[in-house]
Amino acid sequence: MFKAISKLFSRTPSTPSAPSTSPEEQAAFEKGREISRAQTAEIEHFIGWRYEQIRTGYLSVIQTQFDSARQQEEYSPLLVARVEYSLYLDHVKEAQDNLKAEVYQHFHEWADLNRELAVEDIIEKWLDTVLSNKFADLSIAGLKVMTDNADILKTADDNWRRKFPELATAQPLD
Repeated sequence: MFKAISKLFSRTPSTPSAPSTSPEEQAAFEKGREISRAQTAEIEHFIGWRYEQIRTGYLSVIQTQFDSARQQEEYSPLLVARVEYSLYLDHVKEAQDNLKAEVYQHFHEWADLNRELAVEDIIEKWLDTVLSNKFADLSIAGLKVMTDNADILKTADDNWRRKFPELATAQPLD
């Protein structure tokens, strides 16, 4: 009896064979793959081009904001820098959403084809992943700008606190 049971469990499960496809179906599959590769390549190229414009502009703006944080006298330069970085992150998220809309607008003619091929969800997930990766890098690049300015901002904040002790008391760093 144990031999019979062990034979049942020792059998390798049979894997279902792939359904055979006709040459026409295989050609259609290859054509779909070719279209998909061309589409994603064009979208990636467009995203890369637009992203570099966005990245350059945003990093320039955040640097300008940190520079102006050191110059003003109403608020703590470090607190202003924190607020500016927080706003920067909001703008980065907004830019990501805007670029996604731009992609759909720029490549609108593919929407019908993607719907017909039933790959809309796949394209959407891929696009979200590509954009999330790019804009996460932009968020980190903004943080790097902030950390690169940390010593200058700290010195400006220390000077500001000495110059405006009443305001400093009202604006603790913690």
